[in-house]
Amino acid sequence: MEATLRKTGALLGKDLKDVVKNPTMLVCCLLPVGFMLFYKNAVGGGMEGEQAEAFSSMLVSWSLLFTATMVASMATLNAIAEEKEKHTLRTLMLANVSAEQMLASRGLVTLLAIGVVDAACYLVIGQPPAGLPAFLTIGVAGSVPIVLLSLLLGLVARDQMSAGVLSMPILIAGIAPMFAQMVDGLSDIAPYLPTGGMNELGLLLARGELFSPDAIVPVATTLAWVAVAAVAFTLLYRRLARDN
Repeated sequence: MEATLRKTGALLGKDLKDVVKNPTMLVCCLLPVGFMLFYKNAVGGGMEGEQAEAFSSMLVSWSLLFTATMVASMATLNAIAEEKEKHTLRTLMLANVSAEQMLASRGLVTLLAIGVVDAACYLVIGQPPAGLPAFLTIGVAGSVPIVLLSLLLGLVARDQMSAGVLSMPILIAGIAPMFAQMVDGLSDIAPYLPTGGMNELGLLLARGELFSPDAIVPVATTLAWVAVAAVAFTLLYRRLARDN
């Protein structure tokens, strides 16, 4: 047990350093904050009254979507593909580090990075600090399906180029709820996408209606996706890890 904890701690330290030192990962963590600054000042700067409140609510949900998709796809999928390309994973396995430990470390670090970026976005868009704990809970819990899917696709990817291709479905599905009102028919299915529940909960939080009956369906949708992703991950990761 002590040896396992030691290995896991070392892996967590390595993965945390990767997020900070790897330029691609760092940029993807900073991009959601940059987007929120841009939208708030360039787009919402001239808005007042109800229009400004509505736009602020949209920024809350958008920040959740941007962070979940960008950070998860880069801090998990691309990171694992890069380690495979550089034979880092093979070296770790030869050092008696299990696939479960590697994936757990990468997933935990990704969720931590998502929490930090979510907090920065929330403060940047000027939301009340009292709502930050609920916002972080929504952001981290709602990102779990995306993180698990990214871990699986990271095992599938042979190199960083293929990881870039595989990340596109995650990005599209992750930010799709943003365009629900702009694309015919999308508004009907967007709430049931992997990030649809998280998007709806973000809007409710911004309006002060998070603990209303309207939150029941988004919460159920989010939990359902977490369960589905966890089951899929449990069934597939051993085979994918062995094949690679």
